[in-house]
Amino acid sequence: MTSTKLWVNKVPNQELFKEFVTQGFFTPLLARVLINKGFSDIKSAYSFLYPQLSDFSDPFTIPDMKLAVERIFKAIKYGEKIGIYGDSDVDGIIGTFVLYNFLKSLTPNVEWLIPSKEEEGYGFHAKFLPYFKAKGISLIITVDVGISSYHTVNSAKALNIDVIITDHHEIIRKPETITITGKLTSPSSPFYYLCGAGVVFALIRALRSYLLSQGFFADKEPPFLRKYLELISLATLADMVPLWGENRLITFFGFRDLLNPFFPCTKVLLEKENTKYGLSEEDLYYKIIPKLNSAGRLGKPEIVFEFLASLDKTSAEKFFSQIEKLNQERQTLEDEILKSFNYQIKDIPENCKFLFLIFENIPKGMLGLIANRFKNLYNLPTIVISQEDDTAYGSIRSPSEINFLNLISQCKDLLIQYGGHKYALGFKIHKNLITKLKSRLNVLLENHSFCSYSNQLIYIDAETNLSELLHKENLFAFKSFHPYGEGHLPPTLLLKNFEIKEITILRDKHSKLILKKEDKELSAIFFNTLLENKEINYIVGTPFINSFSGNLELRIEDVR
Repeated sequence: MTSTKLWVNKVPNQELFKEFVTQGFFTPLLARVLINKGFSDIKSAYSFLYPQLSDFSDPFTIPDMKLAVERIFKAIKYGEKIGIYGDSDVDGIIGTFVLYNFLKSLTPNVEWLIPSKEEEGYGFHAKFLPYFKAKGISLIITVDVGISSYHTVNSAKALNIDVIITDHHEIIRKPETITITGKLTSPSSPFYYLCGAGVVFALIRALRSYLLSQGFFADKEPPFLRKYLELISLATLADMVPLWGENRLITFFGFRDLLNPFFPCTKVLLEKENTKYGLSEEDLYYKIIPKLNSAGRLGKPEIVFEFLASLDKTSAEKFFSQIEKLNQERQTLEDEILKSFNYQIKDIPENCKFLFLIFENIPKGMLGLIANRFKNLYNLPTIVISQEDDTAYGSIRSPSEINFLNLISQCKDLLIQYGGHKYALGFKIHKNLITKLKSRLNVLLENHSFCSYSNQLIYIDAETNLSELLHKENLFAFKSFHPYGEGHLPPTLLLKNFEIKEITILRDKHSKLILKKEDKELSAIFFNTLLENKEINYIVGTPFINSFSGNLELRIEDVR
């Protein structure tokens, strides 16, 4: 096999490398990997590699946090009714459950609502304010939604309902109310990239601390917060936020807590997915999270909430059975939609700047999923629109080299509403303006060029050999690296000085290699590639811990 890719060695700063090895006592391999991951000081590198619970930052450094906990304390103290309004994806549902579960341990006066995205679309909708008012609710706390709901907040004020916004999406127009979001902190802060459920976790940490200072727990035990990390970590991984700062802490501890979960729902999840022999990121990304997301995508988020809130295994299994049926529906519907999409885009012009796909009455929860599929396939921004009567709903997914939120903001005169992240966002538009939107985007993207060769480059974090890679200190560190995710990908290593003991073909399409050197052996797998020639001198791949065996293995990216 002849490699067609270009290998590029990332060379760490040599002074910093020397400092990491001599003063930080990192092995040379770890020093190279950590520096090439962007760490420039020993303390932050150690905190990332070997986190501690004490590393969680002071949540009161988030603007408005003190105002938020004071208002919630007032509601608890005087018996006010609190309403929680959440988004219908995994992040929003988990955040809503965690906040509800925590507040219910403090006061019985808590209600929750997660509107169907299929029926209502995304957003904090004013149409539900009369519902809250009729229930006597005087404080609404949003979860994973509301950061741009300026008018809804003002409508709530007119009904004498206070609103606390907790969200993590980009701020387009901040509501004039208490607003808790990492986006109001510096991009270098540990809170900036929190997902919606992560913001909720910061809020309940702050509230617990404030209540302790007020003597609220003088005659009872304060709520145990560690138990929520197994759920918050799922939300964090599901929302694909960078695993830096608080997100690294949440996923590090939550991922490990899932091995011995607290909640009946997570126990059932792991048993049904047969992860009793170990847990990997792939189990979460490709099995568990898609199932939890399916109910919200098909307009039934309440089933996931009830699943999370199950008090026993029997109840959890009942709701999980419903979730599995919805996931099967989602898979069938997705296959049908993809076939239709493939027909639309079979002839893509060579200079195409973006994909713009229009359909009738596609479930709103499916739009982002489909857009992401084609964005990944063609490395192009993808806009997927579902038309419903005179209104259309759209979802956009964009490669990281283009901030599509900036682009869509230049089309806001054509939109009813829009919001989201730089690379993942949604909008609502009148049907008769869709053509104008497409023309505007075509002009805006006219001078933008996408990197057509980026997939042909492999950046190497460090060179190594079997003896070094399997050194016990490096093995321990690679186990600590998990879980991987957005902003924290496994390091890419160049392995040399080895022999190939054997090559086994798996399922007629994958190659499994046993590499050896003296008394050291390592398993390596090359997916979707058949290797027969043992005359391979160099392998580039990413190390991972096999969740079944607990051994370090290598996922091959290229060979020479």
